[in-house]
Amino acid sequence: MAASLTPAPPAPILAVSGLEKRFRKTVAVGGLDLEVRPGELLGLIGPNGAGKSTTVKMITGQLLADRGRITVDGHDIVAEPLAAKRLIGYVPQDVALYPFLTGRELLEFVAEVRAVPADEARATIDDLLGRFHISEAQNRMTREYSEGMARKLAIAAALIGRPPLLLLDESLNGLDPRAAAEVKTILKEELARGTAVVLVSHILDVLERLCTHVVLIDRGKVVESLDRPALNALVAAGTTLEDFFITHTSATEDGARP
Repeated sequence: MAASLTPAPPAPILAVSGLEKRFRKTVAVGGLDLEVRPGELLGLIGPNGAGKSTTVKMITGQLLADRGRITVDGHDIVAEPLAAKRLIGYVPQDVALYPFLTGRELLEFVAEVRAVPADEARATIDDLLGRFHISEAQNRMTREYSEGMARKLAIAAALIGRPPLLLLDESLNGLDPRAAAEVKTILKEELARGTAVVLVSHILDVLERLCTHVVLIDRGKVVESLDRPALNALVAAGTTLEDFFITHTSATEDGARP
């Protein structure tokens, strides 16, 4: 009887290999490798100055790597920047919205940039405003939004056009418990749809529960990588991701690193 064949895993949506970046003598990122496949949530953690923000900026094309390669669904971020960036829904750590647009106008603008058909854009925007509970504020200028409302609007904008990769940098910051729960529910829905998600966060208990795998970086290099069984084993052993973080990272912060 022929042995059954195990299906090959899907190709990664995000593939980062040999990534390096220096700022003069400071090594911000030194030989980083990452992969995220459809339906996976990668938690990227590390001390302040570990190289997380620099990595995010290279993935999104804001910084050029000194060495290494980044592809998004097979598109090289350097050789095919527009094709790669169209596939990324990105929320930066410091959210900056167009202050003289209303919330709806901002989402309409993003839909137009992403070439979403008008009827689909209208339905998607109505759905997102409702899911994030900001429908009542949709006609207010974004400069009037609270920090939490602005962050929810930014995440909604990142979902326009259903990009296959979501990159969220400290996107739970500034959210009250109800808003954070709403965002986590939406992330679970996106994962079920097959979206690949990278979440950079210091809120380790959330990552411990949500992530399919967590990568810990320190001084620009991967220190440890934990898949879902390894995360479950931490809990079973009576420890936490916070304990793991403290045990495996340096107590000294390198303030010179971006």
